[in-house]
Amino acid sequence: MTDDRPVDVNERVTEEWKADTTPGERVRTVMKRTYDSQPVATIAERALTSETTARKHLDILAADGFVESVSRPDERGTWYRRAPRSVVLERAQQLLDSVDVETLSTRIAELRETVREFEEQTGAESPRAAAVDDIGLEPAAMTEWQTAQRNLKLARAALALADATDAVEDGTGSGEQGEPAGISS
Repeated sequence: MTDDRPVDVNERVTEEWKADTTPGERVRTVMKRTYDSQPVATIAERALTSETTARKHLDILAADGFVESVSRPDERGTWYRRAPRSVVLERAQQLLDSVDVETLSTRIAELRETVREFEEQTGAESPRAAAVDDIGLEPAAMTEWQTAQRNLKLARAALALADATDAVEDGTGSGEQGEPAGISS
């Protein structure tokens, strides 16, 4: 006789994920969504692996710059979080995947103008400075300025990534030993 009880969907998905991926892939997937520092035990539990295995893969991801280890003064052991640099690179690549470089350049000019207008309007160099100086900017305007400033930084990073990628692909961005031209000692 067959068992007619409903299968727990979460359990089934969890088991499929575990069967279809390696521990290293699961640790990377967990860390891709981990922006606040987490202890190894929590990461291992979420990645369905042992703490020893999670730590091994976290150390590899840290060496690659994908995660960073942090020591918390109020906690024992090493904690890990997604490295901000890897988040910036991911978002820059997402921008490049969604718009062409010409459109991105136009958008950068527009964002630069928006930021400049806020600076002129308030006499402050940043939203933070405007808040400290208590300029009295409406919350919606403050949010718009912060968003424009953040988007400008990410768009510039995406454009720089595109330029650097082009330089590496055409060979103009590296010296004889594969080091960036003019940077190696």
